[in-house]
Amino acid sequence: MQALDIEDLNIDVAVGGMEQRKIHMLAREYLPKIGYPAPVCIHIPLIHGTDGSAKMSSSKGNFIAIDDTPKDIKNKINKSFCPAGVVEDNPVMELAHYYIFDENETILIERPEKFGGNLELTEDELTDIYQKGELHPMDLKNTVSKYIADKLEPAREYMANR
Repeated sequence: MQALDIEDLNIDVAVGGMEQRKIHMLAREYLPKIGYPAPVCIHIPLIHGTDGSAKMSSSKGNFIAIDDTPKDIKNKINKSFCPAGVVEDNPVMELAHYYIFDENETILIERPEKFGGNLELTEDELTDIYQKGELHPMDLKNTVSKYIADKLEPAREYMANR
């Protein structure tokens, strides 16, 4: 049924997490056999939900939607599970890895001088200082929310003008 949904919804490009790969491959193999075109399939890595659970999910409300406002993104990321000094299974660090450092060699962490001032960091440097406890989780959250909001701006505009 999921494979037929791709055709019924007139989807040319099916985008999903890696857990959707099997159904997408089934659709690519069998839809042409019943007269429909094979969809292009794009798979993205699964990242932990903002609450720290195994994956982001709209049914759990622990996700960032493509059309969330910058304020919504900031609120969701500010509430996110982000333990100090922990990089593994940290959804905020995963967002930085997959959606910021995919296009940026460095990120700028903006913070008042009384909290150490601004930092421009590579991914390795960010990981290192975060693990050492030299970067507060809120500084990380503020930075990631700004970059994610900026990255999603074109999608928000598109969705608003449809």
